[in-house]
Amino acid sequence: MFRNKNKLGLVRSSAEAEERPVGDLPPCTFGIPLMDFMNDPEVRTQMHIPEYVQNWTMCKDDFNYTMFENATQSIWEDESLYSKYRMMKFSGDKDGCVPTIGSLGWILSMGRDIVDDWRTWYVNHETTSVLGGYTQVFEGLTFVSVHGAGHMVPQDQREAALLMVNTFMAGEEMPKNNNTTPEPSTTIEL
Repeated sequence: MFRNKNKLGLVRSSAEAEERPVGDLPPCTFGIPLMDFMNDPEVRTQMHIPEYVQNWTMCKDDFNYTMFENATQSIWEDESLYSKYRMMKFSGDKDGCVPTIGSLGWILSMGRDIVDDWRTWYVNHETTSVLGGYTQVFEGLTFVSVHGAGHMVPQDQREAALLMVNTFMAGEEMPKNNNTTPEPSTTIEL
């Protein structure tokens, strides 16, 4: 039987862990040890969490993050913002939580006009160019995928992430291949 130690060194079996009502936790989150830590009275005291605040849990499905229905969605979909603000949505192409294909499908479902079609972008060095990912520019929204990155893009691909953010903030287009590196296929099917 698998056994793990909590932060105090106490051993708890997986059978004991399974008895706890934690909802449907994704298996890759290691949620039970995280919840044990976050709900530990000593940790709650150190984080200045009042006693009247409920215990922390992952994957709670009845939590309302917004004051209004679709409030966060409206920022992306509000056509009056298209010409006022530039927005960027980026995604690691190895993201198992929010896959690139899902993000792109969501963007395409908004029906925005395409300004710059799907193409590669690169991290250029003096003598070589490394594939940074793919990009597509829509009216008021730039979508950028980062090659080789998971959900935590800056952690997985630091140089590409920094270049992506700096390029967007400067109002420039994502860099093209400055060297003789062959272009990969730019075809994507949804």
